[in-house]
Amino acid sequence: MANKILITGSAGFIGRSLIERLRSEAVELIECDLSLGHDLLDLKQTLALPPAAIVVHLAANTNVQTAFEKPFPIYRDNLLGTLNLLEYCRLNRVQRIIYSSSYVYGRPQTLPIDETHPVMINNPYGRSKLIGEQLVTAYSEDFGIAASILRNFNVYGPGQSPRFLIPSVIAQLYSESPAIKVADLNPKRDYIYIKDVVEAMWRACQSNAPGTRTYNLGCGASYSVGEAVELIFKLSGRRKPIESAGKSRKNEIMDTVADITRARLELGWEPRYDFAAGLADLLKTEGRIK
Repeated sequence: MANKILITGSAGFIGRSLIERLRSEAVELIECDLSLGHDLLDLKQTLALPPAAIVVHLAANTNVQTAFEKPFPIYRDNLLGTLNLLEYCRLNRVQRIIYSSSYVYGRPQTLPIDETHPVMINNPYGRSKLIGEQLVTAYSEDFGIAASILRNFNVYGPGQSPRFLIPSVIAQLYSESPAIKVADLNPKRDYIYIKDVVEAMWRACQSNAPGTRTYNLGCGASYSVGEAVELIFKLSGRRKPIESAGKSRKNEIMDTVADITRARLELGWEPRYDFAAGLADLLKTEGRIK
């Protein structure tokens, strides 16, 4: 069991990339995903999963866009699924759980944002992930399960749902639509490429740190929506008019930049892709450019 890693959400956006990354390592992978018939909301089914030494918990309801209209599925899926998995960890004496969280800081008081920044959740999805962090920490403290909480900033890469900005812009650019439509050109985000995220997860799997440690994952720089679109234009050699609805989401945050010092020092992790390099790799992977 020492080299067995259970990955929940293994067929999802991050899960697929993590599986691909770990296939070259001397580990045995146990894939767990709703599409494979594994429902984490079913405690009996979750406890019947094969025992593992390490758990990477990626499975989540990430439908941020409808979180205010339909909060119940967000809380149910993200909290009950996490709680059931933590019971699996306790009963199987799992050594470490890697919990994939998200941006939980709300409007930043200072930039860049380190892990000690106050958490100020402004949406149900972020709140569900923070409560998940608290459950992970509770099980870590009460039952001795080491935990690494990874707060991902804005992840992008091949296979991401077109609900998100980067794949949406690329899809529109290569479609017959006359313009690129976005909601608002102004919000700035710290974008991190999927390959860097899964590398950090692998480093966390190898960590020997006791207790619970929390890490920001980002690139340490922010780009506005408008800057992101222009960079995609430049890398692709294509261009279309941009149509902005000028409509901000409820509780919109205008800028985020991750301080990744702790991940550098404790995990020995460094992002290999800046935003331009990540976008170029994405476009090449999808066959958009050579």
